[in-house]
Amino acid sequence: MRQKDQLRAEQVQLIEARKIRDDLSRQIKALSRDDVLEQRARELGMVRPGETPYAVRGIAKPDPPARPTADEGTGVWGFISGLFS
Repeated sequence: MRQKDQLRAEQVQLIEARKIRDDLSRQIKALSRDDVLEQRARELGMVRPGETPYAVRGIAKPDPPARPTADEGTGVWGFISGLFS
């Protein structure tokens, strides 16, 4: 029994590792596209040669939307109420 439990745990770890590998493969493939690579570089603050970089300060980031509680935001009523909020 102990070996079966260990085998199951190892299988779960293998599945998780494969999911991570697949996610990283998708990221690598996406970054091979010029538009995605440029967008990521700009998110990191990079600019093209000849461009003038600007830093805008003093603008507050908006608060993230509130997460629904367990009662709201789930099921049909959560969907319907989300349409009107």
